[in-house]
Amino acid sequence: MTDKGFILIHGAGLGSYIWDEMIKLLNHPALAINFPNRNNSDGMNSKLRFEDYKNSVIEQISDLNVAKFVIVTHSIGGCVGLKVAEHFSNKTAGFAAIGSAIPQYGNSFISCLPFPKKIILPVIMKLAGTRPPAKAIETGLCNDLNSSQKKMVIQNFTAESRFLYTDKCNAGIPNTSRIYIKLTLDNEFPVSMQNKMANNLKAKNIKEIESGHLPMMSQPVKLAEILNNFSDNL
Repeated sequence: MTDKGFILIHGAGLGSYIWDEMIKLLNHPALAINFPNRNNSDGMNSKLRFEDYKNSVIEQISDLNVAKFVIVTHSIGGCVGLKVAEHFSNKTAGFAAIGSAIPQYGNSFISCLPFPKKIILPVIMKLAGTRPPAKAIETGLCNDLNSSQKKMVIQNFTAESRFLYTDKCNAGIPNTSRIYIKLTLDNEFPVSMQNKMANNLKAKNIKEIESGHLPMMSQPVKLAEILNNFSDNL
């Protein structure tokens, strides 16, 4: 059994591929999670609930032969990661949130968004679905990525269930070491929102990366350095 590892939980629409470059630079083995039905038709996830996402992640971790692990979350993965940390409380050595949504107990991802986005987004998702236009993905998620990376994210973007965004998370803050990594060039989650999320996480350890929403692709060396230092100091 390995002493320590990383669990990597991606954000909405994305997949385990976003970690491919960074994962090579980590000091410990890492399991990159996939949410359900990656690269499938837009309707496949429509009826999934938040619990289905959480259970899928837990199932992928359950057979992992690691004594302790650091849960690393990105974006909406923060909501799922809180429940995963709760489930594996005896194995969770640390919790690292990268530009992550961290709702207060009893709230959903939507509650983390600034006004009026938190009012408008549920209506948009109900009417038009959860896959944004390619241009919105490019400017929101990929503003500092190179052309091949942008193409990869757009082509592989998977529509999620709207319930992933709107169902209540109902998870407390993990009783373990916590770090929040802020992304100063993020067009998706403004720094003001990230400051609020770091406060919700009660993270005393806060780092910054000069990157957009996907630092694991645009700044893999810097992000791996932060995660390795965090893990090594647990």
